[in-house]
Amino acid sequence: MHEVDRHLADWAARATAAQRRVGPTVNDLGGVAVVGAAAEHLALGPFLPYLLQAAAHQQRLTPDDNALLQEAVLRGLRQQQRHAAFAGAVDALVARPDLARALGAALPRLLIDRLYAAQGAGDDPAVALIGAEAAECLLQLCLAGVVRPAQLLGALDAITEDVAALPEPFAVRLPRMVGILDAHHRGAGLREALERFLALECTCRDAAFELALAHLRDALEARDHSSMIDHLVEVRRRLAELITHAAERLDARIYHAAVDAALTFSGPDAARRVPAAAAALHSALQHYRAWRYHTRAPAWAGPRQSDIAAWAELTTILNAAALHMADDDPWYGDGHTILTALLRAYTANRTVTVVKDTPTAAIVEALVIPAVEDTFLRQESRLRFLHYALDNDEALRSDPAALRLRAALHERTTPGEPPQAGLQAGGPGKERRWHLLAQTLTAAEFAHALQTMPASALDRLEVALRTHEDVIAAVTDPKVGRLMDRLIGQLQQSADWVPGIADSFQVLLEVTVRYAFLCYNIGRDLGGSYTEFLRLRDKAKKKQKVDEDLFHQHYYEVVKLSALFQVVDAEVINHAGGRVDVLVSFGPVRFNVECKIEEEDASEDNLRKYAAQPSEYQNTNASFAILLVLDKTEHAEGTVNLFDSIWIENVQQPGQSEACQVVTIRIPGGRENPSLLQTPAR
Repeated sequence: MHEVDRHLADWAARATAAQRRVGPTVNDLGGVAVVGAAAEHLALGPFLPYLLQAAAHQQRLTPDDNALLQEAVLRGLRQQQRHAAFAGAVDALVARPDLARALGAALPRLLIDRLYAAQGAGDDPAVALIGAEAAECLLQLCLAGVVRPAQLLGALDAITEDVAALPEPFAVRLPRMVGILDAHHRGAGLREALERFLALECTCRDAAFELALAHLRDALEARDHSSMIDHLVEVRRRLAELITHAAERLDARIYHAAVDAALTFSGPDAARRVPAAAAALHSALQHYRAWRYHTRAPAWAGPRQSDIAAWAELTTILNAAALHMADDDPWYGDGHTILTALLRAYTANRTVTVVKDTPTAAIVEALVIPAVEDTFLRQESRLRFLHYALDNDEALRSDPAALRLRAALHERTTPGEPPQAGLQAGGPGKERRWHLLAQTLTAAEFAHALQTMPASALDRLEVALRTHEDVIAAVTDPKVGRLMDRLIGQLQQSADWVPGIADSFQVLLEVTVRYAFLCYNIGRDLGGSYTEFLRLRDKAKKKQKVDEDLFHQHYYEVVKLSALFQVVDAEVINHAGGRVDVLVSFGPVRFNVECKIEEEDASEDNLRKYAAQPSEYQNTNASFAILLVLDKTEHAEGTVNLFDSIWIENVQQPGQSEACQVVTIRIPGGRENPSLLQTPAR
């Protein structure tokens, strides 16, 4: 036994779980001399992942004196013949981008060599699988900004010239990677590679699905409604063909159901067909959810809950559309609301989790989301919410200038017309102050609004648009996905977590978590009067209005700008003998959201006292509720982070067979300016 093997065994015996996750240091392996003497043994044997972890630790300690270990790591990645050892090593490498960057240009070259070696693997599955692992490693390093994309894109184009010559274990891993790269690097010619994969029995189904999603992106990026419809018809055709040959492809089924639903809005019999499309999508989601929960996904795939939540939101919107289509509701008449939700599902599917190195932190986990040029859809979405603000804001409904703007928007013959540059009515200063409004209105409409509407009214419209943008903006922190995984995992234990209830509550929970995310991040002057409670403006607490009504009204306004705008009500009187702050109704299934303010003790134990009220309101419905608590205690040393401020309280009365699960979300209010905070004592 090598001396380094004994050190490794001793370390494994005494290391904690946290230490095993980050791997041994050079000292744990006996020191630099011992590791150097055993460099070849570690690099070419089964312990290559531990060599890489030790090299990463040493890189942070002595970045300028790590050449010996770096060379050993490169040799291992170049010559390792054990698939398991190579896979463990590249998994460790992508989590340590600082080491990957330090390895320099030799790293992408040798990984690309492993790709080319897989072409001639013949009957050796290890070489083929190592090539696939090298490709996935390059994909993650490319999206993390460590490796130049051109290197990987060129290699993939070359090795897919003759797909029939590729060994099957290698070929079956490529279509999804090529599809992901095509989503993030448009115009790189990767669709031709996917077309070539259609010729292989082992890859044709995956390639067909990736090509369908590529065409879906074309639809979402269309510049007008008619072009969008043409692309969607092609997407539906491709997905229908795939389902015919692979009925088990549940991912293709749910996309087909969604695209078919979006197209029903363009037909003359939409009022009749949309309810049937909603039922089909709901059924597809139930199968898809079960499939996603029980299928392995690559470590670099985006959070599973983000994908499922996007589909649950789309299903909720389509169900509401099915109820309101006969009313000639402008929210649903053109189907753009459905397409906006479908865009979110697409981006969730194409999102990749990577680890980056930044100037302020050695490693930061991040979500890389493809940049979709959805100019037309985004403009239509803003116009709908501008209509909503003009129709429902009491302060604007009585303003003559606002009424004229509302009429102009209704009469516009070219929806979504972008504003012209260089407005003469207000100049760049006013465009910066009301920039979303300027982007939404035409040049003439914006100029007229500046001349006729008071600044306070323009502020209200800008805040409405900004809040909508914040609500639908993608959360790019993978920790949010893990938080949702934890919450959903607990909620799934309830007997009430069944189709029809689970989807609805997940949408409500997702929107509410995004609301909390918004409250944590909102700027001092960005939320209008409704967000007065989030910042400390009056330390004497004599002038600043902070009360429960203001808090719950802000939450209600945000939810009204989400997928739940047709199913949410505030101040529902005489419900279960009391008054519900916010009630969200999905047909017969209803959930309540209770809002409280705590000024003395906002600890988890103390806030449990508020959980009884929302639990009581659910006694005749599904056993899920939400409790929002505004933490008005002293914040001189800062606030508890978002992820430790969300938990589930189980409230079970004597004689009750199952607890009501109350998701509790603590939101800090009256916060100090961060520059004035004191550091907590050790």
